[in-house]
Amino acid sequence: MRGSDPDSTTRKFEHNFSDFHQVSHGIACCNGTAALEISLRAAGIGDGDEVIVPGLTFIATMTAVLQVNATPVVVDVLYNTQCIDPEAIDEAITDRTRAIIPVHFGGFICDMERILRLANKHDLVVIEDAAHAHGAVSKGQHAGSFGHLGAFSFQESKTMTAGEGGIITTNDEELAEKAIMYRACGRKEGESWYKHHLVASNHRLSEIQSALLLAQLERLPEQLKTKNRNAVLLAKQLATIEGVRPLPGDQKTSLNGYYLYLLQYDRSHFAGLSRDRFVEALEAEGIPCHIGYPWPLTRNPVFVKKEVDIPYTHLPVCDRICAETVVIPHRVLLSSPEELEDIGKAIRKIQGNISEIL
Repeated sequence: MRGSDPDSTTRKFEHNFSDFHQVSHGIACCNGTAALEISLRAAGIGDGDEVIVPGLTFIATMTAVLQVNATPVVVDVLYNTQCIDPEAIDEAITDRTRAIIPVHFGGFICDMERILRLANKHDLVVIEDAAHAHGAVSKGQHAGSFGHLGAFSFQESKTMTAGEGGIITTNDEELAEKAIMYRACGRKEGESWYKHHLVASNHRLSEIQSALLLAQLERLPEQLKTKNRNAVLLAKQLATIEGVRPLPGDQKTSLNGYYLYLLQYDRSHFAGLSRDRFVEALEAEGIPCHIGYPWPLTRNPVFVKKEVDIPYTHLPVCDRICAETVVIPHRVLLSSPEELEDIGKAIRKIQGNISEIL
């Protein structure tokens, strides 16, 4: 089942994207936030339900839950992957829990084996937030194919982009049918344009965006090979520099989506230079980088000011990650090996001239 008109470019994109990610159904939509919200609605999540989300993610992972009148329950993540911690999920499950949204952070795939085991035990829906994980693979299986539903984003910074856009993936025909209706004004596929079965908004993806994404999907496999190969080269280079270490991962992700190349910064090897000042210095040397999320999800102003009443959760791993992570955008990993050497040179220059920066 596909979600768009049979002869449309969007239908072709849905077909190609879902086939590439080894799922039965692809339902393209206007953005990744809508993909999450539609997935929740299709799964019947609503008032009184609790949905477990990680504390390290874009705010849409939480606001999609709020938009369907459910309650987000925020839990901590794992240090070595920055993905949601299965043990924290287990501890957070109550008799009101209905769903889990694991986020494949930076291109690493979450520990889906443990997450699905918990979901099966407690009869929970799993919606993968795969906005960072286009094409990522773990144990021969693609991101977006593990859970009941997957949600991808094509926002302008993403590995595949049409400026904005999203897609929902699923192997469940009933969920696909509901997602199609919530995506397109309550219409069912193949029925009259003016026949509506439920109250829903228009979240369709345009033909122009679909054409852009079709072209990028063709390039994705080769780009992923290049990124993963260059990530290994960069890790070897950085291994000779004390104080900056690539995120080690957990060896479960065999092909990383590499939306982000994540570094762990230890200020003790830079005479106490703050992470933020280190990033400024690295940028001054011409290396694209940023700090990532400045705080865990629940410390955003909208929640701190109680605009929305979300209980504060102590998230020590998220706090540590937000204080020491350095993010190199994915496009840098498409550089030549010679260009990648500039990253190590820049870091050594900062380290060697630290007194001038402090």
